[in-house]
Amino acid sequence: MTDKAPQLFKDAVKLIALMQAVLEQMDTVKGTSLYRHKIKMQINALEKSIESTLLEPLSQLDNTDSSLFTKIQGNIEMILDMDTNELSQLRVVLEEERDVV
Repeated sequence: MTDKAPQLFKDAVKLIALMQAVLEQMDTVKGTSLYRHKIKMQINALEKSIESTLLEPLSQLDNTDSSLFTKIQGNIEMILDMDTNELSQLRVVLEEERDVV
């Protein structure tokens, strides 16, 4: 089990980051025509579920390495601020960067 612990931690961090991004992106739908009664109820329920799921892992991550949490949060915000063209180029840029390293 300990051999799998580092990969589990990496997977958990990715999941936390994605769930945080979902929460932040769902906020952008509020107040739009898409945000009707049924969707509003579903989004609110999902937000509560995600937030309760994230509370402890986020706290543990922040206690483990607060700079890592800050970097991840900054990257999430950067991605959320991207337009569709920038998002489509993100993979290309990352692959090029990985090839250099």
